[in-house]
Amino acid sequence: MLEAITWNTYFSTLAVGIAAYYITILVAYYPKEFRSLLSGRINKISQNRQQEEEQDHRRTDGKPTDHFEELETTVAELSGILGKAGQKRTSKETLLLQLIQMLSNHTGLREPAYRVAVINFILENAEKQCRISFSETELEEAWAAHSP
Repeated sequence: MLEAITWNTYFSTLAVGIAAYYITILVAYYPKEFRSLLSGRINKISQNRQQEEEQDHRRTDGKPTDHFEELETTVAELSGILGKAGQKRTSKETLLLQLIQMLSNHTGLREPAYRVAVINFILENAEKQCRISFSETELEEAWAAHSP
């Protein structure tokens, strides 16, 4: 029975099956792109998508934003503030005010993943360097209250 199937027939059937599979995926998950592909407007959509992505990654001053660089800068600034506060034995309220004022200048850190990372850094290092313990909700509420 298998001897009746040639390699040519096997590969032809395989190619048709794979093409049908990817067309099904394309139609199911990317219907707009598929319709534009059929109508010949694929270049327009890719240009529009690229422009939207560029606009998403720009700040109000027109410079591209790299959230990881901003996060690294923020962590360095936080380390400096916490170090000075530990040396001067700053009060909890004063330290919280300094931290929140510094964080309000970094608009790119409002995304949940970055916000959680910054809060965890503050929680861990404030205890180590300043012997001051904050709660997560305390930091969240203070940050939200001072955010524009």
